[in-house]
Amino acid sequence: MSRLNSKQLVLDANLALGSNDLMFNPVGDAAGDRNRRCLQAVWEEEHVAVFNRQLQREWREHASPSASRWLQRMIQKSRMVIDEGSDFSPMLQLACDGFPSAEEKAALAKDFHLVQSALATGQLVLSNEVRFPRHVTQACATVPELAQLYYGNPGIEGEDCRLWIKSGADKEPNRRIDTWFANHRP
Repeated sequence: MSRLNSKQLVLDANLALGSNDLMFNPVGDAAGDRNRRCLQAVWEEEHVAVFNRQLQREWREHASPSASRWLQRMIQKSRMVIDEGSDFSPMLQLACDGFPSAEEKAALAKDFHLVQSALATGQLVLSNEVRFPRHVTQACATVPELAQLYYGNPGIEGEDCRLWIKSGADKEPNRRIDTWFANHRP
């Protein structure tokens, strides 16, 4: 893939945490192996990592040594962008208004920085979260713009997620966050 065809992906910090160094098996099915292969696919296909201040802080706190080295290479090659997605912050209150419980509101608020940065850039999120797509899907009822997000989860999808990244991380209908959630309910 050429850099002209690369996509901007918001990469949740749980990919860095799960990308462990111990006993890495390039063909293994352990969570760390899947995460590391997906990060490698992002590198190989020359995609761009999207961060905001909160996500950078989370990566610093949780990244394995291999994930830290991966991010450093991305920075050196100018394949990281910072976008807070501040224009989308008012959506959080609207989205939370649709939830009946304080726990659900807090869960969405905890990861809303991913939503903001994704909406401001390529609308693509890569994460191992299982509750995140459920909460965003629920919030689509009050904030339909959230259905513009597309999602990949190496923890659940394994090799399918890596292959999606390798093939260009296109906005396929089955990757739209509400459709993805409907097809991958844990």
